[in-house]
Amino acid sequence: MKAADLKLNELIDLSEGNLNLHGRRLVINDLHAAAQLRNDLLDMLGREDTRRILTRYGYFWGQADAAAMNRIFQWDNREEWLRAGARLHTIQGLANTSIKSIRIDDATGACQIEVTWRNSGEAEEHLSELGLSGQPVCWITTGYASGYASYCLGKEIYFVETKCRAKSDRICAGMGKDLNSWGENERSHLTYFESRDIHGKILHLTNELRQKQREIAQHKKLIDQLSKSTPPFVEVHSESFRQVIEMASHIAPFDTSVLITGASGTGKEVMARYIHQRSRRAQFPFVAVNCGALPETLLESELFGHKAGSFTGAIHDRVGLFEQANKGTLFLDEIGDISPAMQLKLLRVLQEREIMRVGESKVRKIDVRVMAATNKNLKKAIKNGQFREDLYYRLGVIEIEIPPLAQRKEDILPLSRYFVNQFAQKFNLPNLRLDATCLDYLQSYSWPGNVRELENAIERAAVLSKDGWIRPEHLPPSILHAGTVPRRTLDPLNCTLAQVEEEHIRTVLDLVNGNRTKAAQVLGISPATLWRKLKQVAPVPANRRSESQPLPGSTNGF
Repeated sequence: MKAADLKLNELIDLSEGNLNLHGRRLVINDLHAAAQLRNDLLDMLGREDTRRILTRYGYFWGQADAAAMNRIFQWDNREEWLRAGARLHTIQGLANTSIKSIRIDDATGACQIEVTWRNSGEAEEHLSELGLSGQPVCWITTGYASGYASYCLGKEIYFVETKCRAKSDRICAGMGKDLNSWGENERSHLTYFESRDIHGKILHLTNELRQKQREIAQHKKLIDQLSKSTPPFVEVHSESFRQVIEMASHIAPFDTSVLITGASGTGKEVMARYIHQRSRRAQFPFVAVNCGALPETLLESELFGHKAGSFTGAIHDRVGLFEQANKGTLFLDEIGDISPAMQLKLLRVLQEREIMRVGESKVRKIDVRVMAATNKNLKKAIKNGQFREDLYYRLGVIEIEIPPLAQRKEDILPLSRYFVNQFAQKFNLPNLRLDATCLDYLQSYSWPGNVRELENAIERAAVLSKDGWIRPEHLPPSILHAGTVPRRTLDPLNCTLAQVEEEHIRTVLDLVNGNRTKAAQVLGISPATLWRKLKQVAPVPANRRSESQPLPGSTNGF
């Protein structure tokens, strides 16, 4: 039989759910999906291992097809058997394959086969997804040709791609030779046919990739905030926090250690990211770790990395956070919670600017800016023998203290507006806004959880709002029950009847959470009368708004 006689409908059983080549199960593969797989492998493993995997995949594919062709048909000669592989390759849609020449010396065993691959799917997808390449990219195709020819001739035949459309050649072409016929200069290409134990590497890199993807997603969210110049503390009204921001902006370009202190929820990590984004290291990683959340053994491995086999569960070598943050910033949150032994190890790293992975004696240089944060009084901890004084001074070359939200009430309104806008975008609530009646409640609350508690309160209110307005009843009960909203006290001898009436209306409206229908019932008047009286109330002068709250139920939002 001749290779040119092969026809798809006679060769392959196209029965539904059972596509096969005379008993060998086949699956139609999507070339674009294969290209995406190639991209993922390149990202995870690099070019060398990706080429090796795809080459060997093609090799085994070619061998299987050659065996099937030998089992099914009687060929006129081995050249027709070889050309049948090119024909089958074409039928399968990988490329329009043709053999230009076949030269086999039975006496010496030398073999040389020239082949062209027109319209190579691999080259086409590479150009589409990755653009021009400096090297040939038809790895599955060369592997297939090698596997097919090796089976036919009973010895190893290796194909090397000599031309490729992905590197701007007109067509793709290859040369196949036996091992002895390849010169020393070309033998480097043959290593891609060799097997390597990369299963562990794939597994390890896959886990690392997933972790990095999670970190990148989190970092991107915060970086987007910073890049838009609208982090939660850009619109600062309080003088105390304005000074903190000015100091952070000033020291950002200087490559020095920073210790950020403040109560939980004040935004210490946000401040660290703010400094990083304005430093010379902004284009490099910002890596954060909560030191208080990890036991000492895990923290050491997390920071410095470890060598495979150094402890139970250390299956693979692991790169520590110091190395991951190379040229960037490492943020050590809750630094006050680490053990004395860990403090000593960290001090040495900061002094020597080098680390050793757990279970390894090799010294590795690091180039990292270190920022740390704590909600503890480290000076008190030093006196109590709980924290090393030398480490404190090493970390706190610059110390920034973030005041609690209760000490900067001027910032509550701009922060609230910021979070309203954030959750409006997150929950697709374009008309979301604060009702004016919420302001006094927000400003009179002590906020023990600081900015984080405020953010959570606004998120809760955003979820509970029904008509786009965030009203007092949507705020957490702890805020509403924290105490009565301060109100001015009227002097009976120096006020008019209208003022007393206004005050009483305001009080009733407060008690019914701004519900004007209920307020009218309590007051014994109609809703229309209440509405008319509210319209007659003079606006509170700007210089007296600290003494008086806006009318509850007002439709004037922030």
